[in-house]
Order: sequence, then structure tokens, then C-alpha cells
Amino acid sequence: MAIIRNREQQRRVSRYKLKDKKIIIYKGTSTVNQNGYTIMTYTPIHSGKLWAYVRQTSGGEFYAAMAQHVKEEMLFVVNWRADLDLSAAQSYFIEYKGTWYDVQRVDTYEGYKEDIQLYACSMKTPT
Repeated sequence: MAIIRNREQQRRVSRYKLKDKKIIIYKGTSTVNQNGYTIMTYTPIHSGKLWAYVRQTSGGEFYAAMAQHVKEEMLFVVNWRADLDLSAAQSYFIEYKGTWYDVQRVDTYEGYKEDIQLYACSMKTPT
């Protein structure tokens, strides 16, 4: 086992997550059809599928979110993407293994441009 020499190496090793699952991130936009009804359309923000680290939120994370009246069930970690608008987190949706997730919060991990953490809750079907 290699000895970790400085804090930067230690930070990278401790935050290492294996991105071995495939997801699709969609941006939802609401439009009005010819009858005047509002409909949601989902457009992928990338071509193909993205590699991501995926896990359920821990008990502590789940209850901390519930204390703020937010429901977070899953954590998706992807590589940094400039095409994600971090201020509009609620307009993104994730499809993973046929299940849709509504993104509740985006965390850039202290502003570093390495990983983006997307906290989401499951949806029965896209609206």
C-alpha cells in the first residue's frame, strides 16, 4: 500500500468513488400546447449515457433532508459538466435502470470542478 504524501492526495483518495453505473440526465421544460395546456418535455443534456456513482442516501442524510422538508432517496455522482445549470436543480431528472428520479439538490463539493453530486427522489413516472 502506497503512503499518502500530502493533503491533496489524501483528499482524492478519500473521495474516490467508482463510477460504474449508467444514467441519463434530462432537462425538463414546460411548454403550452395548441389547446392551452401545459405539458412537460424531457430532453437529454448529453448524448448516450453517463457513468455515475450511485447509492441510496444514508439514514443520516435522509433524516437531515427530511428536517428541511426535502425528500432525498438517491445520490448520483458524475464528473463535472459545464452544461448543468446548477441554479436550476429542480428542472433536472435522471433515468436509472428504468426508474425516474427528480433532482432535489446539486452539490459541487466546495466548488471544485471534479465531481457533481445530484440528490434525487424517485418518481413513479415522468409527469
